Amino acid sequence: LTPPNRPGTIFLGNLKEFRERNIHLFIDAAKEQGDVVRLRFGPNTMYLISHPDGVQHILQANNRNYGRTTYANNLIKRITGLNLFTSEGDYWLRQRRLMQPAFHRKRLETFNNVMVNSTQRLLDRWRPAISTGKPLDMHVEMTHLTMDVVGQALFSVDLTDESSVLGKAFRISTEYLNDSFREPFTLPLSFPTTKNKTVNWAIRTVQEIIQYMVDERRKTGEQKDDLLAMLMEARDEETGEFMSDEQLRQETAIVIGAGQETTSNLLTWTFHILSEHPDIEERMIAEIDSTLQGRTPSMDDLHNLPYLRMLIDEVLRYFPPAWAIAARNTLEDDEILGFHIPKNSTVFVVPFILHRDPRFWQDPERILPDRFCEEHTAERHKYAYLPFGAGPRKCIGNTFALIESQLILATLYQKVRLVTAPGKNVVPDPAFTLRVKDGLPMTVVPR
Repeated sequence: LTPPNRPGTIFLGNLKEFRERNIHLFIDAAKEQGDVVRLRFGPNTMYLISHPDGVQHILQANNRNYGRTTYANNLIKRITGLNLFTSEGDYWLRQRRLMQPAFHRKRLETFNNVMVNSTQRLLDRWRPAISTGKPLDMHVEMTHLTMDVVGQALFSVDLTDESSVLGKAFRISTEYLNDSFREPFTLPLSFPTTKNKTVNWAIRTVQEIIQYMVDERRKTGEQKDDLLAMLMEARDEETGEFMSDEQLRQETAIVIGAGQETTSNLLTWTFHILSEHPDIEERMIAEIDSTLQGRTPSMDDLHNLPYLRMLIDEVLRYFPPAWAIAARNTLEDDEILGFHIPKNSTVFVVPFILHRDPRFWQDPERILPDRFCEEHTAERHKYAYLPFGAGPRKCIGNTFALIESQLILATLYQKVRLVTAPGKNVVPDPAFTLRVKDGLPMTVVPR
């Protein structure tokens, strides 16, 4: 069987509709054309897969037939080089093996204080706004906070200072990715436009600063208990080799970029949902107060905060920061859900669609954290929920992100509540990640 086509224009296919309607193109295609849909963006053909069985086939059962040579992957490779996210095959397997121990939950306990202390510094900075009632843009604030956390956890340095060149370089790179995703036909970075010169400066700066930090560690012999130290010490079990400096730079760059951007979006969406659902906020605060009794939270407390975790899972369902994932290139012909997928085709998955599909979620448009209790989770198709991907290439930093989000929320909501500024129309902006369009102004109210 040949998958149904999404109607489009002769030359551009569905590109015009994508530019005008973005994520709504994929939502409507899944609804109107079915679980496997053929789309065309200019000369490029892509297949949208919107059923968990098809997703499982791509990410797990036949994952070896699906490579990373796609537009989105090459775009990230332009910025960060070859790393755990952009590589495949034996190289990816070696890097995953090398890096996995650094992200083990036991190792992450080291960063408990980093996450809490960064949040407490944020509360200190908020004091003037709290006293005057001045709204703050929570997207900006969470970008600042998560950059602080990742800087301290990775390098033991502050990346949030206005003079931080590295922080500025990452902001430029992130905006480039978002802009390029919205407009697929962009000039190569070798073209000397003003924008390209700025992006090339950012890429070069990130690599140079990371290399400087690596060199300084080696020169001084200083022992730090951070992720950079763990990555520098990582040794391949089979060959005994360490990562090269180039590998260290490129892996570190993707850890900063991915870890900061997605978590800041998750937290921003969580604040919005809590502001819109006072009953959920009240229940979460009651659990935090009763568990912590005013104490600073630690990782040991998290198992006693089940509702907080269910809330985060529900936010990740309704507003997944990684709203489109698993763009893969077929290495050989394949069949997905009974449809023929030719060799050298691109397949992709949109968790935003899967996470709101009424076939797999009861009342999907309602915010119901309790749907993530153990009983309901056990009943659900495991590939209907993909906030961090799935299969062998599931995000290596998922545990870090979940712990960070829980500790930040438990610290903040002991002291304050957040209220969306009147008149703000909150609309998702699906670029490279799912942001709030034009930011999220909120008033910080002391409890």
